[in-house]
Amino acid sequence: MNTIKLTMLEKISLILKMGIGSAISWELAILFGSKYPYLGPISLIICLQATLIQSIRFGIARIVGTIIGVSSVSILASSLHASGWSIMVIMLVSLIIPLILGANSIMLNQIALSVLLVLEFEHKLHGYGLDRIRDSIIGVAVALLLHILLYPPNLTKRAIAEVEAFPPILANKLKSLATWLETGASQKNYFNLEMDLLRKKMFEAEEKIKKAELSLKFNPLSKTSKPLLHERELLLNILNQVGNDIDVLFKIMNEWSKTGSLTKESMQAWIQIFTLLESALHNWNEGKAITAITFNAILANKKFHFPAMWHAQHIISTLKQHSRFHNFI
Repeated sequence: MNTIKLTMLEKISLILKMGIGSAISWELAILFGSKYPYLGPISLIICLQATLIQSIRFGIARIVGTIIGVSSVSILASSLHASGWSIMVIMLVSLIIPLILGANSIMLNQIALSVLLVLEFEHKLHGYGLDRIRDSIIGVAVALLLHILLYPPNLTKRAIAEVEAFPPILANKLKSLATWLETGASQKNYFNLEMDLLRKKMFEAEEKIKKAELSLKFNPLSKTSKPLLHERELLLNILNQVGNDIDVLFKIMNEWSKTGSLTKESMQAWIQIFTLLESALHNWNEGKAITAITFNAILANKKFHFPAMWHAQHIISTLKQHSRFHNFI
């Protein structure tokens, strides 16, 4: 599972939940007759993850793994002498059935941990196995309640901020194309590399939206956050279309320049087109209407002119079709 970087506020919230939750789960474990109340806080700390859905998964894995581990030791340990080999046999037997049934790595780890600790402590600490099951349930329950009620994890804002940064970047790419033509369309440039990095960032933003959607499961604040995420997902799809058009425009211009048929007049015409496209993208991002734009290009080479003109017009039609703020607010 990918690690999610937490903000300072989220880290402080997590620390407070660990401190408050440990105290509550300890006292509840004692209240319910536990001789080993530290097992409650241990389960709580393990269960407190970056998002609610992760916490639920860890909590289920902790409880089920503990039950299977305790049961396996109770059934098998009496017939085996304590040794490294007996630990191996009990652990393998305990893990094989959950593995066949599709248990994930988290649950398998919890089963193995329970087998090892219960096998070691059950004979030394009377009632350790049952206390481990009960206190694990207490710790997980407290962790989930705290996560839901006190500043529930929400990755929406960072996902939105990631997507909102792309329109100015794409506009800057159009400006770069105009500058590149002004300087003579040199073959030594970094445009492809920059577009590759941008596509990678846009893919990462898409993944962050998915993670943010997962963070909203069982989150009481999800009613307001879900529509915002859906809007930015649509926005990202539009920006991907614009980015693809910009990428193709560069490739066409680059190939055109290599043939030697890209005249100074054509360069000047396309510099103007890229400047108009840049302005249109800025206006669109600010919520302004995209007015009819006439591209005055010199028809010097049909092979390159028509495909380039199509992609330039496609950027405008994409922006017109999807009004930035009318559709997303």
